[in-house]
Amino acid sequence: MLYVGRHELTAEVASFDLDGRPLETRFRFRDEDAGRSTVDGIDVDADRRLWIADGAARRVRCFTLFGQEVASVGGDGVHGGERGAAARDARGELGVPVDVRVTGADDDLTLLVASGDRRRHALQVLHPAGGRGRSIPPLGDPEGRFERIRGLDHVGHELAVCEAGARRVQIFEGELTGRLVFRFAFEVPEGLGRPEAVALVGDGRVVVATRGDASNVVVFDAGGRLVGRIAQDAADPSAHAFGDASVDQPSALALDPGSSDRESRLCVLAREGERVQVVSLAGRSFGAILGFGG
Repeated sequence: MLYVGRHELTAEVASFDLDGRPLETRFRFRDEDAGRSTVDGIDVDADRRLWIADGAARRVRCFTLFGQEVASVGGDGVHGGERGAAARDARGELGVPVDVRVTGADDDLTLLVASGDRRRHALQVLHPAGGRGRSIPPLGDPEGRFERIRGLDHVGHELAVCEAGARRVQIFEGELTGRLVFRFAFEVPEGLGRPEAVALVGDGRVVVATRGDASNVVVFDAGGRLVGRIAQDAADPSAHAFGDASVDQPSALALDPGSSDRESRLCVLAREGERVQVVSLAGRSFGAILGFGG
């Protein structure tokens, strides 16, 4: 099942199967204090509840599959768009959440929340039941700052974090419930665009979506070397030199791994939430979901 979010003043979430057929889950929400909401990141916990990074409201919200909000984290000091207390760069303050990952359930629930802007405490592990939390330092430096995180992914014991401001991806090792240790970082070549989203294949490879002056979906190996291109900018006349997949301003990735690159399906959210293109890791296009089933 694929969950897709988009927003203007009101945020909307809908579900599809990977052939593009609309499924039952579909709901909308808007923060009363901020006057708007956004869907900047989505994950699903063990109880099949949706955790959504609502950057406009500076909080992470939890919904049932029927759209009932049952929990939230953050949001202090947000009134009519004012930055307030939530803008402070301190442990426990979310700033503007841009992505979220979740593991466990109930008292063992653990959230990994990424925040945008240039922040020291931009990557935090939170335990809502116990009120505990900790920050993950960038590049292993407790005094360092992340440079505008845009997306993250966590698979097994590997965590990838992409930073648009530094044009790089940082790789950490460990579990969300344990210790996350910085391993290394690699830069995304300038001509590819700025990194916007990241997905871990599970074998050490990292898929990165870029946008800006150029749009691409590219693959780096376990050492951070560029080894392939899955999709190229639709406006580029050479876009079909790498296969039949093209992409236009991607903003999020979700990978359904298969037994091979040809059978794996990568969902690419693009065109400001108006299109989800499904491609293989080998660069073959399986088609697109246009709009929200309408």
